Amino acid sequence: MKFRLISALTVFSVLGLCQQAKAYNLEACAKDPMTSAPQVINLLQPIDQKMIDCIPNLDSIASQWQSKANSIRSSINQVNIGNQGKTGIEKLEYNVAGGIISLVATVQAKHTWNVTIPEVRERVPVDKYRWADIPYPDVRMERKCRLGVCVKVPVPFTNYRREKVPYVEMEMRTITPKRTVSQTASATCKYDYTLNLSTFEQKPIFNCGQGWSGNIKLDASAITSILNGEMPTLGKLVNSLSVTPPLFKDANRDTYNDERNKMIANHSSSFVYFSSQSFVEWASAENHGTNIVLAAVSGGGYGAELVRQIQQRLTTELGFLGTWASQTAVNLGVEQIVSMLTTGEVMNFGRFRVSVKAVNVPYVYQKCVVNRGDCTPEAKSPRLGFAIIATPSN
Repeated sequence: MKFRLISALTVFSVLGLCQQAKAYNLEACAKDPMTSAPQVINLLQPIDQKMIDCIPNLDSIASQWQSKANSIRSSINQVNIGNQGKTGIEKLEYNVAGGIISLVATVQAKHTWNVTIPEVRERVPVDKYRWADIPYPDVRMERKCRLGVCVKVPVPFTNYRREKVPYVEMEMRTITPKRTVSQTASATCKYDYTLNLSTFEQKPIFNCGQGWSGNIKLDASAITSILNGEMPTLGKLVNSLSVTPPLFKDANRDTYNDERNKMIANHSSSFVYFSSQSFVEWASAENHGTNIVLAAVSGGGYGAELVRQIQQRLTTELGFLGTWASQTAVNLGVEQIVSMLTTGEVMNFGRFRVSVKAVNVPYVYQKCVVNRGDCTPEAKSPRLGFAIIATPSN
């Protein structure tokens, strides 16, 4: 994976190890008015020796944080989000009076790609011409004789001449030619970190602001980890966004068919009914909470409220059991299904041993960089499904 955007930034939350000392050496500052009582010192630049003499422990603080800056710069220089993405440290300052270290790093995700727009062809009217014989009235002189007297007299007749005449024919024509256009998606995010050298209080803030699709919003878990001084991975961060940035595309997938086919293949000698997709979507973490669904699918138990709701839902599910019931001649009721699902009990019906197994049918959330194969790690949201298995008892 090339997605080390956030993991590279975890180095930002390293606490300073130096101790806060007196803000100024007044005697040393008095010797050089140019360095008298500096408020903020840029630690990204070499520190003048006169300033080091003026401010106690500045040499240690500067050395320590310049080393951290080099480490951070070395880490984030390896980050490349998109084919033109870049990162850097904007600010590393020491507020002498407040004893505060301030660090600001930027991460610009930028990707440019070419999109081929196919030509547009349509049937359109086209003016054409063809040769035709066009009639027109004419007069010619004919000789006519009467009683031995002959004269030429005009006689009207229809004559024809060759002319090009217009007509319209529908033809396929190219309206817009095929072309290649360049598209760019980008956003700039900032990591703003402050550390109080006296109290060791730290405030890490990650903000993408405006630029992708309005303000970027993170879910509560991502915000909590950031405020605790921890940087979530790129996969966790991007999957926690309330929008999909244009640099990324959704690559989500539903595992319903995979899990159903797997369950049927694993019990090829049995008759298997797999819960409907509507039941699985209803029994999702979004509707019931992640911990409740995970407890159910892992065998950790069912709460009374969840059992009550499953019983209500199964009244509809029984209508889908027709084929399975006709194959096994087993007609199950809601209470029997719930009992086998929640306790793992196996029941005998005629020549079949029947059991009900809980199955995790997760919905997979994933985002990939546009026009590249790089994707965030899969984030699986659990959903409760079940399989009713009727095995011949021989």
